[in-house]
Amino acid sequence: MTDTTTSPARPATTWEQHSPVRTAAELLLGLSFFVTMAFGGYGAATGHTSIVAGLSAIVFLTTLTCVLVSWFSGAGDPAEDDR
Repeated sequence: MTDTTTSPARPATTWEQHSPVRTAAELLLGLSFFVTMAFGGYGAATGHTSIVAGLSAIVFLTTLTCVLVSWFSGAGDPAEDDR
């Protein structure tokens, strides 16, 4: 039998260690994807193009680039501050 009163049920997650800027960029990535798909789908269904879909696609691609660079370069990691 394991004593669970002193050990946590699961290990601590690492998402709490992200910087607020990185978190905001990831949220903007998801929001811009949703807006792009919603307005793009509406435009496809009605046969009309939408300025909002185009602008949100630009925001999505820009944010995607920033987030991917951040993920693969390790930018914004708390361990980076210790170096």
